[in-house]
Amino acid sequence: MSVITWRESFPPKPQFAEKDIPDQYGRVFIITGGSSGCGYEVAKAVYNLNGRVYIAARSSENGQQAIQRIKSEPAAQHPSVKSGKGELFFLKLDLNDLSSIKDSAKEFLSRESRLDVIWHNAGVGGVPQGCVTKQGYETHFGVNALAPFLFQHFLNPICLQTASRSDVRPYATRVIWVSSSGHRGSPKPDGVNWDDMNMHSASGLRAIMKYGQSKAMNVMCAYEFARRYGPRGLVSLSLHPGSLKSGFQRNQGSIFKAITKPLLYDQHYGGLTELFAAFNRDVNTTMIDAGGRNGAYIEPWGNWGTMGEHILDGLSNRKTGERLLGAFEIMLKEYIQS
Repeated sequence: MSVITWRESFPPKPQFAEKDIPDQYGRVFIITGGSSGCGYEVAKAVYNLNGRVYIAARSSENGQQAIQRIKSEPAAQHPSVKSGKGELFFLKLDLNDLSSIKDSAKEFLSRESRLDVIWHNAGVGGVPQGCVTKQGYETHFGVNALAPFLFQHFLNPICLQTASRSDVRPYATRVIWVSSSGHRGSPKPDGVNWDDMNMHSASGLRAIMKYGQSKAMNVMCAYEFARRYGPRGLVSLSLHPGSLKSGFQRNQGSIFKAITKPLLYDQHYGGLTELFAAFNRDVNTTMIDAGGRNGAYIEPWGNWGTMGEHILDGLSNRKTGERLLGAFEIMLKEYIQS
């Protein structure tokens, strides 16, 4: 299977948009990386649907600018929801520094008693060879995989408490892991280079697998969280938002940019993919292995898709999701217990 499918490259017209989402007043949301790109589109949409929205990002300046922009721009037309009751807040979150993530979660937990949906949307791609996080992890691995898992670890209790509330609709509490079609380019057979997850020594074409592996880990986290917490009412999904015009291309070479530019779509379409994951009603807590959709993978612009065959095979037959989360828990022990 190729890294990106024809359907992902040329998606059908969106069948799901802001107009299909009911009023979100009283519900609480986090969007990591919500100050730009399709994360910004999600934050804008949910705010105008009257949700209480936290934009989690590293730069306070960019976050506050995004908040002001959202408040100044018109809302998408909606047949029944009248905007005006939404709220926007900035939450500092630096995925490049694992030691800071617990404090970010504590700040949120000190302010809220529920969390209805979190989008793990922030991520990096095309990072130059040799770049590492503050703790020395290869940047794709650290920022795209380790840090979101750690942040979610601290937020699991409030997500599960929200799912159990009598005033919360079943299957409406969700954890959304923004992956990429690039997850199909991860190492085989399992999507993870178990002997060296950092893949520091990888170079040339093999270096591309660093990004693919980190995005495969997002798909695997979505599946394993669904398996572990679906029985307690939590829905966990992964997705490819689409090939979009955004700051994500800033690390790519000029030739690659020139080739891919004609194939890129407006970031609003990526926002629709993420909104579908959070608000569609075609899902319950039955796992994909059992004929359901919990733990599933979504394609642009809100279509149920198929994850990489080797990823699903490992998850279903070799318990690779359980293995991955166990490895993360060992790696992050000092930050979990600090």
